Amino acid sequence: MNTIKRFGIAVGFLLIVVIPIALAQNGNSLEGRVLLPNGSPPPHPVKVTLTYSGVRIYETFTDLSGRFSFSGLRRGVYQLEAEGDSQSFETTRVSAEVTQFGSAPLSYTQNIPLKMIPGKTLPKAETVSLEELDSSIPQKARDDFRKGMKRAEDNRPEDAIKLFKQAIEQAPAFYLAHLSMADQFLKTRRYEEAATEYQKAAELKPDKAEPLNGLGSALIGLRRYGEGLPHLKKVVDLGKATAGTYMYLGLAETMTGEYDAAEADLLRAYSMNKSSLAHIYLANLYELKGEPAKAIEQLQAFLKENPESPQSEQIRGAIEKLKRQTAKKK
Repeated sequence: MNTIKRFGIAVGFLLIVVIPIALAQNGNSLEGRVLLPNGSPPPHPVKVTLTYSGVRIYETFTDLSGRFSFSGLRRGVYQLEAEGDSQSFETTRVSAEVTQFGSAPLSYTQNIPLKMIPGKTLPKAETVSLEELDSSIPQKARDDFRKGMKRAEDNRPEDAIKLFKQAIEQAPAFYLAHLSMADQFLKTRRYEEAATEYQKAAELKPDKAEPLNGLGSALIGLRRYGEGLPHLKKVVDLGKATAGTYMYLGLAETMTGEYDAAEADLLRAYSMNKSSLAHIYLANLYELKGEPAKAIEQLQAFLKENPESPQSEQIRGAIEKLKRQTAKKK
């Protein structure tokens, strides 16, 4: 397997999935939960996209409780999109209005109620109640875990982490505590700690896709692409891959030289949720493969879908650079 020695044309874009696009500072915040029809969160992280005036400006993933949050928002009407999993629930879109008039930032809430794919039943949720009732887990650990989940739902990740740690100190084999703490570490971009906790959760429940998906994501955040690959591939083998899984997988395959597999997975990710980020990743891939015409096509597609993107100027510069390279070859 060849190892990539350099980035492609879009240096700085490659980690955009794990390092979100920056928004205006000191603005309003918008948070909520992605919920199944029965009121419970989905059994795995769901990608939530924030759009304004037709432009995708922010993407994130829900935590174990289904919660998401965005900050730095100006006044206006935003669209929220929760990505479907192609197995049980559809991609769902709702609107949220930020109506702040004064100078003090405010917090707004908008949940996203998911719609089931016709003919599909609710997915099997994590057995939180069964694990909490496990007699091998001390009552104090269960209480700390419940409190930690509440802090996570209130978007207080540091407080949640402390409580999950306390639960694990009393019950080292508490799978959901490890998984929940890992989610909070990933949310706060503490990738090394997230990877450690996802690994522990995966060892406790090797048949679960959630810790493997999280572990792969954390390793990519650390730019340890080769280490993240097998975990993401196993998620695919388990039949639990989402568009986000394929996006991470395509990025890791690009950076480790598995070009054909990367192209297939990135195209699969785009077909599942139409995320414009796939165009950037594909452009990098095609530039590395020595196919500048295809790279230009992908960058132009990104600009068409995101005409007001903060990265537009850089992308246009990359297009011109590719055009000059193409002209020299002729």
